[in-house]
Amino acid sequence: MTNSPSGGAENCPWQGVVSVMDKSLMCCRVVLIIWCVLQSLAAWAKDNQGVVIASESGSEYSISVTEMLEAAARAKAKGLGSSGKSTATYTANQPVDTKILTPKKQKLPELHHVVGVPLAKTMHPKEALELGEKQELVCATCHGIEKIDEIPVEKVDRKATNFLKGGPYATLTDFCYRCHTEKENERPNIHVMLDEQGKIKEQHCTYCHEKALKRDQVYKPEELKLRVAREAICFGCHLKTPHLNALQHQDKPSEEKLKQLHESEKKLGISLPLSNAGKVMCVTCHSPHPNGVIKASLPAAKQVANNDLKTGVTYEKHLWGAVYASDKQQRLDELERKTGLLQELEYQRIKSEVLLRLPAKDGSLCLACHTFNDRE
Repeated sequence: MTNSPSGGAENCPWQGVVSVMDKSLMCCRVVLIIWCVLQSLAAWAKDNQGVVIASESGSEYSISVTEMLEAAARAKAKGLGSSGKSTATYTANQPVDTKILTPKKQKLPELHHVVGVPLAKTMHPKEALELGEKQELVCATCHGIEKIDEIPVEKVDRKATNFLKGGPYATLTDFCYRCHTEKENERPNIHVMLDEQGKIKEQHCTYCHEKALKRDQVYKPEELKLRVAREAICFGCHLKTPHLNALQHQDKPSEEKLKQLHESEKKLGISLPLSNAGKVMCVTCHSPHPNGVIKASLPAAKQVANNDLKTGVTYEKHLWGAVYASDKQQRLDELERKTGLLQELEYQRIKSEVLLRLPAKDGSLCLACHTFNDRE
């Protein structure tokens, strides 16, 4: 090995290796820097992602970050909020206006009424509404809390009397009917399953069943193709406690009562079904189908004759009412002292009943399982 004029070693056997290592280290540094930059950009994009807009097909798409920032600046200039963010959203068939947008991380609560869209021309509210610059629905259209659009959703006082304008309301629908008509928006009675010609309304069948079944066929529980288990399906629309002792009934009957139930089924030619766990359920006593849906000769079709589902169950005053009220008065007074609310109770007798496998007003339904001297 000889020395070069510069003092370096010529023809050093490690020179090529060192050179390669230097280059490799440099490449690693460059790759690391690029990775860090990409990570920073990804984090920034996540925090500043576009807004979500509902398309005509119901799917969502995003406005670009640039458009969002420009829209936010315009909104801030108009005084829509200290952050420059509006709470407007858009639905099908509405033009997207990037001047009023909802950032994806500022979504409104589920089932919230749509905002940012023009009031429908077919709608004629009873009172004048506060609308936006383009006659669109805004937060102040419904809410009386000042600058509610600037308050985080989780911090809004929903119990405030002016949460909904003109409130408080006994029910939410009382407020809705200020603009919407009750008749056109009421929930359908899915138990009304026959049309005027006596034909099945199959769309009502599919609220509970995956498909409409044959009317003249006996099905096993697993063949009913119910969307929810039989013991729980009624709770999709009805309260768990629609009447006295409703929950207490939903238990396994004793061997004695179970024997009496089966004897009643055989003797009266009716069906009093139990759950897979052998418990009493809503449909043990109540028929989900009105007369005429299931073939009349089948046990599952047997029920009280009244088919007036529009009127439903009716009650009438009874002489026993005064005795009943007197008996409960002391407890009602105590409850009134605790709650500060006036408590009233009136005893009434059933006048007409529907969708029951046996009449309840004369005790026939109860006697299918119970005896007069039951104390359980």
